[in-house]
Amino acid sequence: MKDTLARLETERLILRPFEEADYPLVYAISSDPATTRYLFFWGRIGWTPEQDARRFLDYAVGNWQKDPIRAREYCVTRKDTGEKIGDGSVEWVADEEGTAEIGWILLPRHRGKGFATEMGRELCRAAFERLDAKKVIAHCDDRNAPSWRVMERLGMRFAALEKGVRPEKREGEPKGDERTYAITREEWTRMQRG
Repeated sequence: MKDTLARLETERLILRPFEEADYPLVYAISSDPATTRYLFFWGRIGWTPEQDARRFLDYAVGNWQKDPIRAREYCVTRKDTGEKIGDGSVEWVADEEGTAEIGWILLPRHRGKGFATEMGRELCRAAFERLDAKKVIAHCDDRNAPSWRVMERLGMRFAALEKGVRPEKREGEPKGDERTYAITREEWTRMQRG
């Protein structure tokens, strides 16, 4: 059976499985404190950028090999330049049947160009049309306004704010709050018909 999620495309982007050759991209993400500051599993106290990069790449490559249905991480490439610019993800939420979670990370120089919204739209489409999800959610640190604004542009609605659940990134800094946004398949379908 053909894997319909092995490659996703938008007008300007290609999303494909990570491979070992993508380590420089992953390291560029993990070594940028401004980027990892708002990411849940990156930049934790005591982890080096090398450890973060290695852990993520092992996870991303490993999931495609052993359990591609549960979680997929995509290396995101610009079509016009061929540059690897970030990560996109779609995965099933373990304790919520029919719910998929999407996410994105972009290198700083590629932000503010609409790539996150374009990628998020394709990840939503894939979750609803290819995985047959009933609902799609996304999370971000409450202080990461650019990310939750992308969620709003995707038509997602604010669903919850959990206090103090984001990991501490600097000694003595309080844990961050987490915003969750959601959209149902019915809401997505109505929006597509526009």
